[in-house]
Amino acid sequence: MADQLLACERHGETTRLTCAECGAPICPRCMVRTDVGLRCEHCATPTAPAGPAPRSRRRLVVAGVAALVGLVVIAAALLTSGVLGREDAPVDVGPVVGTWEQAPALQRIRGSTSAIALPDGKVAAVGGGLGSVPLAATELLDPDAQAWTPTGDLTEARRGHRAVALEDGRLLVAGGFDGSDLLASAEVYDPAAGTWSPTGPMAEPRLGHTMTVLADGAVLVTGGTGETGAAGQGSQSIQPSASAELYEPDTGIWESVGEMLVPRFEHTATPLPDGRVLIAGGQGRQRDEVAPVADVELYDPNTRTFSRTAPMLNARTDHAAAALDDGRVLVVGGDAGDAAIATAELFEPARGSWSEVAPMRQPRRGHSVTLLEDGTVLAAAGEFFVRGSRTSLASAERYDPAEDVWANAGEMGCPRSEHGAARLADGTVLLAAGDAAFPGNPPIAQSCVDVYSPASG
Repeated sequence: MADQLLACERHGETTRLTCAECGAPICPRCMVRTDVGLRCEHCATPTAPAGPAPRSRRRLVVAGVAALVGLVVIAAALLTSGVLGREDAPVDVGPVVGTWEQAPALQRIRGSTSAIALPDGKVAAVGGGLGSVPLAATELLDPDAQAWTPTGDLTEARRGHRAVALEDGRLLVAGGFDGSDLLASAEVYDPAAGTWSPTGPMAEPRLGHTMTVLADGAVLVTGGTGETGAAGQGSQSIQPSASAELYEPDTGIWESVGEMLVPRFEHTATPLPDGRVLIAGGQGRQRDEVAPVADVELYDPNTRTFSRTAPMLNARTDHAAAALDDGRVLVVGGDAGDAAIATAELFEPARGSWSEVAPMRQPRRGHSVTLLEDGTVLAAAGEFFVRGSRTSLASAERYDPAEDVWANAGEMGCPRSEHGAARLADGTVLLAAGDAAFPGNPPIAQSCVDVYSPASG
């Protein structure tokens, strides 16, 4: 049967998941998500090739240095498309805009986490994980005291969750993974009491979903993936979800608002000035596979319906998006399926159209983007990725929409991806924790914190 329960070879837990490469049963505690689906830890560990990799565009270019007269032209084309690039070999470094400083480290080491700015100026670091082991720990940074202090733990340890600040100053966390199961549960943090309390659960468990605060204070949750169904990498059970729910903070109740036109996870959801939400990219069904998509749709809170709009110029997942001051939405980077990309594009809400803009200086996925007070956008950290090999980045760059150029924004002290990022009251940007991944090694959770100060003027 397609839904037959198996036993994980490492942990002995019942599971419906199998490694996309060797077929071994795996459980959520030891699964590793790669560009070709979920794998066991053994198959997911990159190995050094014995010779040149014929399918790697970068190695083809390097191998042909002596023979190809037009190497410079080819390399320039690859850089423009966002396929070729390395953090340790940037093109046209140029002057550095802004500065990075290391801030006090978190008291608890954690990988993918959420960092949220509170109304009182403090920052909360919520949950995360040590590898596959989730954390309930929550810490608060007081920028004036320059110290992290523990506050109430989550009622359920979780990683891969989503978190937002509600209009009344509370925090809402929903979904994620508790070490053995995906979660539908949600909870609310009261800054005055310093405690978390359960609130109504979502209708279904979600991982890789989005949460967006709407103009009326309600919270829209879209997509994600659960543990049921079969949308095919090997025989594993991955099901991109099209469902959407709306959370009402006053009642603590979730209400279904139908389905998106395209099931997806690891997408972005960005509020527009007119109250609609732009939902872009992610992983969805492509024939019999799960792969990055270019599909885009709009959620209208007035009608509670989704409608299709123009697709992006590039299919992408694990990308980042930011709403600009003029109402346009910038989408940058991500994973095209077998490699990180540097491409960037802008959505014009009035026309419902996309236009290509200057690519980032460095291909990256799992990065953060933050709108700065002067209207420029900071793209920070993430990882360079190609065919299963991951290299965490310490670099950052800054996009000027008026000039359509990316400037070198320097390097932080800690390479990271899937980190928490928050803009503080003074206009600086804080990056917390995240995973450090390098070829041949498993990702390492961290406690380091870096703060970016934009250049004046």
